Amino acid sequence: MLDVRTPKEVAEGHIANATNIDYFSPEFKAELAKLDKTRPVLVYCHSGRRSGNTMAALQEMGFSEVYNLETGIVGWEAAGLPIEK
Repeated sequence: MLDVRTPKEVAEGHIANATNIDYFSPEFKAELAKLDKTRPVLVYCHSGRRSGNTMAALQEMGFSEVYNLETGIVGWEAAGLPIEK
């Protein structure tokens, strides 16, 4: 699971065991390239826009199994699913 929100957003609550790579970091694409392309990746952000863009970038980089949590952590919480603070 990949959280592409800012560190400040992550500090407010995140999905357990998610890896954080800040979408706005200058090293964003370099950090994405370090991920294992053979493993499925579920990407999320606040509401779905950044994760959708990240999903497209990962697919362009050759990741074969990428999913976007379209409603972001907002939808996750609205569904009553747990977050860590």
